[in-house]
Amino acid sequence: MVMMPGLALAQFAPAQDQPGTTAMHADSSAFVAWATDCVAEPGPMNIANPSLGIAGAGYPASNAIGVPGGTYGVTCLGDGGSATLTFASPICNQPGPDFAVFENGFKSGTQWFLEIAFVEVSSDGENFFRFPAITAVQYETQLGGFATMDPAQIHNFAGKYGAFYGTPFELDEVPDNPLLDKNSITHVRVVDVIGCIDPEYCTYDSQGHPVNDPWPTPFASSGHDLDAVGVIHDVEHFPNPPAPNEPPYVANPVEEVIFNEYPETIEINLDGVVSDPDDPDENISYRISSNSNAQELSATLNDKVLVLTRLSMEEGSATIVMRATSNGQSVTFDVNVTMHFVDDGVEENEDMTISVYPNPAHDKLFVNAANIQRIDLFSVAGQLMISSTDNEINVSELESGVYFVRVSCGANVFTERVIIK
Repeated sequence: MVMMPGLALAQFAPAQDQPGTTAMHADSSAFVAWATDCVAEPGPMNIANPSLGIAGAGYPASNAIGVPGGTYGVTCLGDGGSATLTFASPICNQPGPDFAVFENGFKSGTQWFLEIAFVEVSSDGENFFRFPAITAVQYETQLGGFATMDPAQIHNFAGKYGAFYGTPFELDEVPDNPLLDKNSITHVRVVDVIGCIDPEYCTYDSQGHPVNDPWPTPFASSGHDLDAVGVIHDVEHFPNPPAPNEPPYVANPVEEVIFNEYPETIEINLDGVVSDPDDPDENISYRISSNSNAQELSATLNDKVLVLTRLSMEEGSATIVMRATSNGQSVTFDVNVTMHFVDDGVEENEDMTISVYPNPAHDKLFVNAANIQRIDLFSVAGQLMISSTDNEINVSELESGVYFVRVSCGANVFTERVIIK
């Protein structure tokens, strides 16, 4: 299957209304405290047109103090602006998430309008250290000011979830540094990403990918809309840090995963891959840290089962970095994947003149091309959903989501991504 350049698919925790989400509602009993002070330094409404002025008018920093206020009870950071929050008692590092950041995103159709931000922590108010954030959102085409996103394509960014649902952050994921005491976090800083993909202005994730989010938004409410920071672990409620213990280790490395067919899905049971001498019951949690080739391989996690689905017939490889956590300590390991070329006997051509419309589609999908022999519509998991020789396809009975249309025209093949609503 020929993929669109830079196309990236979901690989992290999904939206707040989906199974497997990590979203935390503001009413959760896990929160023991909230930020008590906030200092905001908003950026411009539009970094490419500074004459429009600074964002945030009417949205004071005080809105981010205490419990979430919802749609309008926020402070708006503008392009690249920031807000620094402090707490009555320092945040400390315990097993699981230690705090959560709230924004005011909302659902639009099947996707979400999100304005994301980096998160940094400090134990002295001077030296800040950033959570390693990752985006799998394509960066060939700029997302417009009112564009939507899939939360499952972003990780460790504030604003991943909608209003009243916080994005959790685990201090273990911040790299260790002598200048950072993870058991006495006094400051949390939230920094708006500049969603513009123009190299003159763009910001980059921890893997060097440009961060693409809705831009420009030339309003007073521009940029990340910080609502609140909820504390899950602090010194007042958890005065004793975890006792030192033996860290978990990789006991049974995952062998190289090889794909020989297309479409093909391979499931890997991770139970027993990592062991912890201090945890005889092996209560070890796993998560996907990164996927080096989300264009050709989908990686999802179902409890302790890693599900890998091939998205292309082309030869390729990928490295899935996994993180296992036990008793507040973590270890990472790689799952290496090789995908052998699958020849279907049809010459593929990315340069054909062809159109697939409307996109998004609701009831019907039309294909305009010369010499159409067959049209196949696949799910993102590679399952064939519809096959037709007609250029008009009825998609009214399909579930909402992302699909791929594969059009065979004589000796040529064209593949396009479409959204069904």
